[in-house]
Amino acid sequence: MLYLTDTSGVKQTGIALEYKETGSGNTLVTLEARAYEDDHMLTGRYLSATLQWNDGTGESVSFPTTSLNAHPLDYWDISVSKNFRPGSYVCVLRVQNYRSPIEDVVRLNFFVTVVASKPVYNPPNLVFGPILPRDAGFPNNSQWSFNLDSDLVILESSVKMLLLTAKGDRLMVPGYGTNIRRILFDLNLQSTESLLREEIVAAFAQWEPRVELASMEVDFDPNGRSVSMSLGLISRLNKQAFETSVQFNR
Repeated sequence: MLYLTDTSGVKQTGIALEYKETGSGNTLVTLEARAYEDDHMLTGRYLSATLQWNDGTGESVSFPTTSLNAHPLDYWDISVSKNFRPGSYVCVLRVQNYRSPIEDVVRLNFFVTVVASKPVYNPPNLVFGPILPRDAGFPNNSQWSFNLDSDLVILESSVKMLLLTAKGDRLMVPGYGTNIRRILFDLNLQSTESLLREEIVAAFAQWEPRVELASMEVDFDPNGRSVSMSLGLISRLNKQAFETSVQFNR
């Protein structure tokens, strides 16, 4: 089984780090983790990894050239550093093995905050991107724009896009989305709300780590034709709370 932990060996889906800005304006940030592969039946337990820095760049993470079988503790320590300016960042570590025919892939999110040594003006918007139509007004189904007003509108739109997309719908990214519709309508499952919460938390961890699920309410239509979900969310970028709702029809 392939999995990631912090440097003490505790499994994590996200690690929060806070640094104070140094006098040069750039602060050296070091991201550390451990990669485990404990499947001794996996031939040549080699690993590869990439790190996305949340600034449009990424890099490969080097592992020793010998196989993991040579390591007595069955793990490799990962340590990568880069200079950051003050701000908030979500860096994603992706590690895979070489299982055939489909490799195992795990991710670990690093929530990095670099605090400025002096008060600085922070622009109101950290996130820019297209937003989903919210009503019949602008932007509508035929008009898309880049929102310049509120980070939370962008995050809300991203969350709705993620939740309303079924896994397999995106041709080039079949893992994007959720199985919410299948859980609600296709399977006769018990404890539906707990399964929905687990599905949403897992989707956020992989595809929208800037958002944290705070609360969830599910309203089932008496006729069984639709389900409405109201979500309380928190932006990890600025700790602001916001809400959104989605509806699924049979």
